[in-house]
Amino acid sequence: MRIAHINLERGWRGGERQTLYLMEGLRALGHECHLIARNNEVFTDRASQRGFPVHIIHKPFLLRGGMLSRFDIIHVHETRGLQIAALWKPIHSRPLVATRRVDNMPSGNALTRLMYGQIDRLVVISDKIRDVMGNWGFNDGKISVIPDSVNRDSKPSEQTVTKLRERFRSKKVIGCVGSLEKRKDHHTLLKAASIVQDKRDDAVFVLIGDGDLRSELEREASRLGLMNVVFEGYRDDPYSYYRVFDIFVMTSRQEGLGSSILDAFFYRVPVVVTAAGGMPEIVKDGQTGLLAEVGNPLMVAQAILRMLEDDTLRNGCIEKAHALLMERFTIEHTSKSYELLYHDVLSHE
Repeated sequence: MRIAHINLERGWRGGERQTLYLMEGLRALGHECHLIARNNEVFTDRASQRGFPVHIIHKPFLLRGGMLSRFDIIHVHETRGLQIAALWKPIHSRPLVATRRVDNMPSGNALTRLMYGQIDRLVVISDKIRDVMGNWGFNDGKISVIPDSVNRDSKPSEQTVTKLRERFRSKKVIGCVGSLEKRKDHHTLLKAASIVQDKRDDAVFVLIGDGDLRSELEREASRLGLMNVVFEGYRDDPYSYYRVFDIFVMTSRQEGLGSSILDAFFYRVPVVVTAAGGMPEIVKDGQTGLLAEVGNPLMVAQAILRMLEDDTLRNGCIEKAHALLMERFTIEHTSKSYELLYHDVLSHE
C-alpha cells in the first residue's frame, strides 16, 4: 500500500513521535509511507533521515490537497490534516483514516461534524477516547482502539547518562516528561514536591519539557520554596533521563493514554500517575504502578513516598508493567493492527 500520513503540527511531541514510529513499522511490513507536513524542521528532518519521502506544504493548507489522489490510504494524525483530507475527499476519493490521541470532546459545530463525517475509520488510542467520541456522536461501528507504542531501538547517549548519574549522585530522581501546559497540571506536581520535600531531603524532581506555562510554574516553585525541583526544558534525547529516574510521575488532568508512561515501562521505571483519561487503562493501581486522584497533591506525594520506600511493590510494578508493554505496546503490534485496519477499509470501498 501507498500511504500518505498527514501531520501539520508545529513541534515535536508525542503525536509526532508516534506518527514516525508507525511509518517505520508499516515500512517494515512492506508498505510505502509518505509524510505530508508543514515546515517543521525537527519532524521533517527526522523523517527524511529515516528515508521517508517528505512533502512540505504551506498555508493556505486547504489549497494543498491535490496530491492526495496519488495514495491508496490517507491517514491523518491531527485536526488541520483532517480538514484538508476531509474537504478534498470528493476529489481524491481515497479511504480516510484518522487517529485521535486526546480525550477532550471535539467542537459540535457544523464544520467539525462535516469533517468527521468523511472519516472511514477513526482510530483512538484508549477506551476512554472511544467513549468520548461515542458520546459526541461518532458512529461507534467506525471506531477502532489501537494504542500507542514504544521504540525499542531508541539508544540513550551513554555519555549523557554518565553525566546525569554524576549530577544526581545520591539523589532519588523523580522524573516527569511532558509539555508544560494546562492539561498536564504541573501545579499539582509542584505541590506534591513540596510535601515530599518536607519528608525527604534526598529526592529531586526533574521536569523534562517546555511550554507556555514555564515561567508561571517557575514562579510557583519559588513561591513554594522548592529546593528539590529542576526545570530541564526541552530535551532532544529524553531517553537518557529515564535511565536515571527512580520514579516516573505524571499528574495530568487530561491524557489520551500517556506515551511517556510507556517509555517508563520500557526503561523499567516505576510510575505514579493520576487517574485521568486513558492512563488507568495501562497503570493498574498496585500492579503496574500507583494511581492518585486527579488534582490531589497529597495523594500524589504519598504514592511517590510509598513507591520509594517499598522495594517489593516497586519491583513488582516494574516487572508487570514491562510484561504488559511487550505484550501490547510494541511498534510491531501497533503497525500490524493498522495494516489489518487499512485492508478492512479498502475491502469496503
